Amino acid sequence: MTNNNILKKICIANNLKHFEVKEIFELADLEFSSSQIKAFMAGSQNKNYEKLSDEHFEAFLNGFIIYSRGTVEEPTILPRTIENFIIGLIEADNRDALEEMRCLIEDGIDHLPNATNSKTAD
Repeated sequence: MTNNNILKKICIANNLKHFEVKEIFELADLEFSSSQIKAFMAGSQNKNYEKLSDEHFEAFLNGFIIYSRGTVEEPTILPRTIENFIIGLIEADNRDALEEMRCLIEDGIDHLPNATNSKTAD
């Protein structure tokens, strides 16, 4: 299986659009045009097909980790997948699930050490 095939399967499994794939590469400090992204996703018989190198595929995977969970250096940033999940709940008007999430977040905040809360008071 080629890097292009794996990339395509990851994108299908995670319902990633071309602009999101472009953003994932950018998180790994690589810039590709939309046409290059489409060339990576094209079948090997397509005239626009472009082979995805091991280095570029590795960068995509690293960017995908950041896209999915956020960076280690910035743990306070909400990972994109969680943000998209919440937006999906809002669009589906799933009030019960949103209310449950709100309660979980409030419970989590209540269990934070006071030292964390005192930083905001300074």
